[in-house]
Amino acid sequence: MYEHLPACGNLTALAAILETLDEGVLVVGPGNRVACSNGYLQRILGIDRDAASGADADRFIQKTIAEDSSRAEILAFLAGRTRSLDVLCRPRTPGDVKGQVRCSCRVADEGLFPGMRVIRLSPEPAALAGDSTPGASAGTGIEELLQEDGYRFLVENINEGIGLIDREGVAVFANQRIADIIGYPVDELIGMPVGALVDEEGALCLGAYLQGLDQNSHEVFEIDLIHRDGARIHTLMATTPIIDTDGVCRGFLAGVQDITPLKRMEMQLRESEEKYRSLVERSAETTLIHQDGRIVYINPAGLKMLGASRLEEVIGKSVLDIVHPEAREAIRSFGARDLQGEETPLAELLVVRLDGTTVPVEGRGTRMFYSGRPAIQVVMRDVTDRKQAQEQLQASNRRLTLLNRIAGTSASARSPGELMETALNQTLDLLGYDGGAVYHAGAGRSRIAPRYERNMPDGCLERAESLVREFCVGPLAAGQPHYVERDPDPNSSKSRLLRELRFTALACIPLVVESDVFGTLLIGSRDRGSFSPEERGLLEAVGREIGAGILRGVLYQRLEAANREANLYLDILTHDIKNADNVANIYADLLIDELDGEPARHARKLKKGIKKSIEITANVATIRKIHENQTVLAPVGLHEVILSEIRHFPDLRIHYNGLPVEVLADNLLPEVFTNLIGNAAKHGRPGVEVMVTVEEMDEETVLVTIADTGPGIPDDVKEALFYRFEREGGRRGSQGLGLSICRMLTARYGGRVWVEDRVRGHPEEGAAFRFTLRKAGCGGVAPA
Repeated sequence: MYEHLPACGNLTALAAILETLDEGVLVVGPGNRVACSNGYLQRILGIDRDAASGADADRFIQKTIAEDSSRAEILAFLAGRTRSLDVLCRPRTPGDVKGQVRCSCRVADEGLFPGMRVIRLSPEPAALAGDSTPGASAGTGIEELLQEDGYRFLVENINEGIGLIDREGVAVFANQRIADIIGYPVDELIGMPVGALVDEEGALCLGAYLQGLDQNSHEVFEIDLIHRDGARIHTLMATTPIIDTDGVCRGFLAGVQDITPLKRMEMQLRESEEKYRSLVERSAETTLIHQDGRIVYINPAGLKMLGASRLEEVIGKSVLDIVHPEAREAIRSFGARDLQGEETPLAELLVVRLDGTTVPVEGRGTRMFYSGRPAIQVVMRDVTDRKQAQEQLQASNRRLTLLNRIAGTSASARSPGELMETALNQTLDLLGYDGGAVYHAGAGRSRIAPRYERNMPDGCLERAESLVREFCVGPLAAGQPHYVERDPDPNSSKSRLLRELRFTALACIPLVVESDVFGTLLIGSRDRGSFSPEERGLLEAVGREIGAGILRGVLYQRLEAANREANLYLDILTHDIKNADNVANIYADLLIDELDGEPARHARKLKKGIKKSIEITANVATIRKIHENQTVLAPVGLHEVILSEIRHFPDLRIHYNGLPVEVLADNLLPEVFTNLIGNAAKHGRPGVEVMVTVEEMDEETVLVTIADTGPGIPDDVKEALFYRFEREGGRRGSQGLGLSICRMLTARYGGRVWVEDRVRGHPEEGAAFRFTLRKAGCGGVAPA
């Protein structure tokens, strides 16, 4: 193995050094030929002992290293294009080491082997399946072994701690790497007992090894070395006895690798694996792993979900056996994508339990490796509760929708018949019942006739009418619902009747209006034998809502009739009172002309009261028009309205400053000016003056002001002034109607009205009533 090395002395000693190393070494000499290699390299590459000796280095690399970019870099190193290299490569035919190995390439620049190229292959320390390399024999003693410069070059440049220990357990040589590992300078290590570098357990181990050196044993073991600072260094140590030519063991050669980072990673990995296993084993969600279509692992939650009590019932089964047939094709597709490393979506499907029942689940698969081979891990959760909650929520939504629709129908239906027909259709559509009818009780309930029906079999209406009479008249008369449901006795009258009607369950719900049964809602089902408490409660609520809707219609009709009657009385009263007031007013004028003194004064008071009565009846008529007529606004000439109203007050000093503008209003707009100007004339002092102004407030609005020099309005009554029947002292009466009419009309026209002091801060200087109106052409004609 070493005949291609140049003559350098003791080759057997060199062999002893190389064979102790836990990494493969390939030395390439002149002519690009393999000069030597060690047994570790042979095991890494899976080659025979003599396969490398003397071989062409390029061909050797091409034969033993898999083709990739790393092999090309190694060949470039052998060609001299680079002097150092560190890469990961993969053996073409792996031996005892699986996977990639580290490859380190260097050129020797000094010593006995200048120009020699050294290639080292370093796997993970734990990757070797075994080691049985026999001990090396040396032709010289330990001290003589270190005299060759070539050996020292190899020892000092190898990525492994090297030490020589004599029979007494004292270090006689240490390279720099081992000094770096344990933190001592090399010169301090020389002459130090190795027992000082280990703990008590390590000392016993080394002592036992020293005693057995004569057995020429080569051993590889883990041992903790004590760093100079007291820290423990986890190492992997390979030892080989050194035997002289007389067969006497002089000590042993130790190769040391620091595996502390690897041990730390191993511990972290072990902890991580334990945490993950504990999490999976205790998880409430199902976790299973399938490989080649067969289940190879399942956690306790998965066993429970499938209804299994032992792992043997599930392990080895085809994963498709636990999937509903309708979902198997999708699972095959997802599995293929999972193995390709694609992210598959969360899927809902039915899992088949061992007893044949199904469970709705939600899950997703991901690729993983199990026992070194690709597999798929699936995490699933049972969504039965969620599905049930969703179904209950949907059912509740349907019920609420039904009640809302029936409530809306009851509010908008023009007749009880329309309400009952619409409610029947909505109940059948939203709740999924199969048929039904609405029966209306005739006068005195002597006849129960079908008013509306849907999906009732031919000839069954009369039979259903008999059913209502037979089973429901008594309870319905008391306003109580009745349910005809499947009877365990197939020969009972109920069972026979249900068969004739082709239903399995019927609900008879009374429609009660003012404590009187107006009719009956009949609802039938063909796929259920009874109504649940929730269904009963909903159907009874539907019946109550229909009854309430019918009652609202009846009350509305009564209200309309009462309103028409009230308007009739109001028309009669206002017309007759107005006529009577007009006649009384004429006679009052005659009395005033004919009488003098105290009788004349009484006559003038009488005329004043008659005038007040005329104003009240006029205001009442105006309020009726406001509430009765639909608001249709149109352009009205504001200037003309104001001039016309001023002419109604010839005895009042009125100053007017206006604009020729059109506003949106109707024929009631003059009432605003009549009330506000009349209010100033009525409550003003003798000689009171009124100022009417119109000005633009903005592009769409005009501001009208009616101010007077009267006594003014105190601040504490200004807010309540425009509300009906309220006056300064809080007394209720008819005198507030005029200002209430002003407020209602300005709001009707899209404006507002308020009162201020004519002179800010001086109420005694008079009041200023202001209101806004919209310009015509800016708001259009607006029906309200």
